[in-house]
Amino acid sequence: MKNVLIALSTTAILAMSSSAMAEVHENTGCGLGSIVIKDQSTVVMQVLAATTNGTSGNQTFGISTGTLNCKAPTKVAMNDQAKKFSADNMDSIAVDIAAGEGESLDTLLTLINVENKTAAAETLKNNFASVYTSSSVTSAQVVDNIIAVL
Repeated sequence: MKNVLIALSTTAILAMSSSAMAEVHENTGCGLGSIVIKDQSTVVMQVLAATTNGTSGNQTFGISTGTLNCKAPTKVAMNDQAKKFSADNMDSIAVDIAAGEGESLDTLLTLINVENKTAAAETLKNNFASVYTSSSVTSAQVVDNIIAVL
């Protein structure tokens, strides 16, 4: 029993001292809670900030608009048109990438907002195996791979 009390006392002391020395945590996400609750040095404040972020759709709003300490994604987002186009034209896109040019490839590069299409086509041609990684690759994977290569 004495060992249990010593262990509990030690744990409590360590927990209190680490809370006192804790810095602001950024693991609560973006949203209103990250703006309103500046001191997130305790678990209680982090839970409160995360809960506030998730209520009333404010985190969704922040992510959509790039406000409330939410940052825009660094990766190019694939839109529905690019998904549909790649699904409908997988074979012709493969032929165009292998050739380093073509109407289907040009259209897909336009849909994913690539400005220098000639350089992109050459890069994709040189990295064909990185784009079409297997015979069972999906159209979404192809577009993701194209974005990764570029």
